[in-house]
Amino acid sequence: MNHLIDSAANKMVGKWESISGEKRPNPWGGTYFLKRYFNNSKSEANTRLVFYTDESYSALNITIEVVGPYHFIKPSDFVEGAVETDFEFLRVAVTPHSQAMVDMLNGMPAPYLKTWTVNLRQEVGTPGQGIMGIILGEYKEYDLVKAEDDLLYYGERPSDGTAPDSPEKRAKALQVPLKKVSALSMSF
Repeated sequence: MNHLIDSAANKMVGKWESISGEKRPNPWGGTYFLKRYFNNSKSEANTRLVFYTDESYSALNITIEVVGPYHFIKPSDFVEGAVETDFEFLRVAVTPHSQAMVDMLNGMPAPYLKTWTVNLRQEVGTPGQGIMGIILGEYKEYDLVKAEDDLLYYGERPSDGTAPDSPEKRAKALQVPLKKVSALSMSF
């Protein structure tokens, strides 16, 4: 394995969380407000993305949890010290915290999911099942990762608010880093 790849795999192990609230564009022309939490092993990421409806990060909107392996591909041609990684989703869980999210999720019914209600967490873990367009066994994100001291950087998300779900959409820059912590401020 390439030294940079092996180093990235070792350095990303641990607990990481957003330094502060983060803003991202969404596909509908608005703004996402979120905080990210990661608990990474050498081969797998356990991720929790907590979305809010407001800039003060006080009104929960939806929580998305994703678990799956990272595959380290090669050093990035665009970001020095970063490694291209592919992230597979083995399990996805969603918890809507607002009626707007409940209504959206109930508009995407699936026979293996219950009717959504506020704060009802539902998880899928079988290939072919999915939530919010993420179909297990088919969906993959094409990312970058770079670890530096107590900071972990992932690739910048596409500016149109979509996911990096094809090799062409792999980031060419990094987003705001996560900080390494001894314990996450939000439990998994």
